[in-house]
Amino acid sequence: MTDSRVFISEIAGKMAVSKDGQLLGPIEDIVIDTSSGLVKYLVLGPSTKISDMVDDMGRAVITVKKMQLDQDYIIVTQ
Repeated sequence: MTDSRVFISEIAGKMAVSKDGQLLGPIEDIVIDTSSGLVKYLVLGPSTKISDMVDDMGRAVITVKKMQLDQDYIIVTQ
């Protein structure tokens, strides 16, 4: 059985990139769906302009379908 657990400290602060290599921005926070336990959104740095959805601090909020941990990046499927 493969262990697919990841600590939030391993994700926060890393750069999120799309599957096609577009830099999305630094990950500042993570929103988890408490009923399923799955990551629902990533909250990216306030200078990120890739999403129309922003929080009250001006940070971009992107929907996450799948995440893959790379050595230097978090690869995100939206």
